[in-house]
Amino acid sequence: MLGNSYYAFSIDPEVRAFIGTLDKNLVGKIVNFGSAAMLNSTYKKVKAEADKVGIPMDAKEFHCTDEFKGLHKGRPNANDLKAATEFAKEMMR
Repeated sequence: MLGNSYYAFSIDPEVRAFIGTLDKNLVGKIVNFGSAAMLNSTYKKVKAEADKVGIPMDAKEFHCTDEFKGLHKGRPNANDLKAATEFAKEMMR
């Protein structure tokens, strides 16, 4: 499972670098999860990096809204955390 968010309209450079260090023989697939205040899923950005190292992405992912400079105040909230927990449990089955 790889947690990330948007950073200047892309994934954080450290996340990009981390994906580049992954060994496809040790990592079966990447399950994407994250949050962002103004944009939706980072799935396509993460998949582009995963493709470079030959690691498949699971089609399922978790994304929720978060707070940024007062926008979406209080997010993630208890419902978001519950949904994230349920997603993690589902992925572990």
